[in-house]
Amino acid sequence: MSNGTGTGTAAAPPYAVTAGALLGDIRVALDDSGAATWSEAELLGFLNEAVREYSQHLPRLGEVTLAAVAGARRYTLPWDAAAVLSVEYPAGQEPPVFLARRRRRSPAFNAGRAYDALLPRDLTGPPALLLSFAPEVGTALLARFLRPHDSELGASSYVTVPAEHHHVLLQYSLFAAARQLQAREQAAPTNSSNLLMAQLASNARRLELAYLNALNRILYHRLGEGEMVGWGE
Repeated sequence: MSNGTGTGTAAAPPYAVTAGALLGDIRVALDDSGAATWSEAELLGFLNEAVREYSQHLPRLGEVTLAAVAGARRYTLPWDAAAVLSVEYPAGQEPPVFLARRRRRSPAFNAGRAYDALLPRDLTGPPALLLSFAPEVGTALLARFLRPHDSELGASSYVTVPAEHHHVLLQYSLFAAARQLQAREQAAPTNSSNLLMAQLASNARRLELAYLNALNRILYHRLGEGEMVGWGE
């Protein structure tokens, strides 16, 4: 019976595991319980890097309610908004009413109630919604968007990646640790460096493939997710 995760592991509630707990799992997997090879700061760096990489493929959902301002057609979104999924207006209707998304330079943009998402690729300004109309004062818009997971974790921070995907973060962290060992050897070669370098490179590649396989299993499972709708509905 499917567990809904696509990983073969039981689903667990998100936001229930701290970075410190994951660091413990990573250290056990590295067989470095005495911290002889990696400090906690280094492992935390690997974990945050893993979360950033994960977010490139599986960002989290965010939403924001924007109160209408008299005459305003442009509304600022949170800085980390990476893609806009929908804009509900007016917010709170049942059933919900969604604005159409149209390109702001399209002749059809001003033909009805629509929006476009302005997503800068640099830090010159925050993301924003541009509306084809000025919403009424006293109403609000509800924007749903994709955003990265928190990747500035401290040991006591809760991990926003779903718990059933933590094995992907673990696999990436193991790869990052192996890659660091390889870099250390390149920077300060030993007498048997050629053999050791080959072993370290092979191990790093093996762990990179293990990470990619774990991630791709989840992505493949996500491709099959969708709503079942009968003909005529």
